[in-house]
Amino acid sequence: RMRQVGLFCALSLFSLFVICSSASNGVMNLQLFSNATSRGSVCNDGTPGGFYFRNGTGQGINKYVIHLQGGAWCYDESSCVYRWQNSEYLMSSNPWSQTFNLTEGLFSLSEENPFVGWNAAYVQYCSSDNWSGNSTQIFNGTNWFFHGKDIIVALIEDLWSNHGLSSAEEVLFSGCSAGGQGVVVNLDFVGDLLENKGYKGKFKGLADAGWLQNLVPWVGNAGAVSTGEQMEMGYIFWKGLVSPACALANNYNWEWLCYLTPFAFPYINTPLFIQAEQYDTYQVTSNCNCNPPFNSQEAEYVATVRLSFFSSLHTIRPENAVFSAACFHHCSSEDDSFFTIKIDNITMAEALGYWYNLGNSLSKVKLIDTCPSFNCSVGCPAAPY
Repeated sequence: RMRQVGLFCALSLFSLFVICSSASNGVMNLQLFSNATSRGSVCNDGTPGGFYFRNGTGQGINKYVIHLQGGAWCYDESSCVYRWQNSEYLMSSNPWSQTFNLTEGLFSLSEENPFVGWNAAYVQYCSSDNWSGNSTQIFNGTNWFFHGKDIIVALIEDLWSNHGLSSAEEVLFSGCSAGGQGVVVNLDFVGDLLENKGYKGKFKGLADAGWLQNLVPWVGNAGAVSTGEQMEMGYIFWKGLVSPACALANNYNWEWLCYLTPFAFPYINTPLFIQAEQYDTYQVTSNCNCNPPFNSQEAEYVATVRLSFFSSLHTIRPENAVFSAACFHHCSSEDDSFFTIKIDNITMAEALGYWYNLGNSLSKVKLIDTCPSFNCSVGCPAAPY
């Protein structure tokens, strides 16, 4: 059942034409950061960063979903040149369209969505640094900017000044994949930014596909650079700004561990909901270089990936939450698996909505599927998907 959303109309006294726009079609409009160069809120190539925005309606008029786009990262000159050649839209705002239609997952217009009608900001990822960088690098005489932290600051400033965030009562700060890691790195930081502006409402986080681990690549994936090695190089390359509490807790030169969620999680104070598939497609394929159907050796390695998720996710504190299905999938906040994957007959949408509305209650929301085989949870997308 689709939510009935009213039309917003303005009457021109001069033309007598009625100009109406509807929030029911899911269209979001691009907002590039003004004065981006002086604010540092630029993409890798120096073009302005930005976000897509859709106004809230009805009871969601003073509520906000602020969502970080994913898209991995690059961590040295070679990987960044490759990224530019293959994914320019993740390093520059030049390819971005003026409008973006997003009606799935957290952005669904269905009444099933606990965040339907909320103001929605979908933040484009173009810094390639897990939303944490503060560096400028030079490749072949050209400056490349890794300014994820400046983009986060500009985002909150622009939403506060230009899009009504100053009147907000509730905020969900979310992200998918590398955007989920952006939440892990920045959740408390954004909370502090809001508090310093006088915000006193509810603030919680969602890290979708945000349980990044330092898995040892499969022996058959010769030459693979482990996630840990990428984060270690990236932390230096980006001049990464991670949680001070997490950085302080690790020995000097080991601050890069704060990009890995099992290490960072104990130092995050803001309530956080984790969605982590036990057969996460990124962490399976990047470490194994394999896709289903797996041969026996690949399947044995993939089973260890599930075991790593299954065991580490049990460390979640009561004020936080976890939804972990045994699916070969990645993000659910941006597609309809938000409503279709079930654990104990509960969808992620239902679990997230219930947990978000608990206030500061310590009631546990810990859904970790124990079904016995690959891609076995109810509602898993067919593999490969």
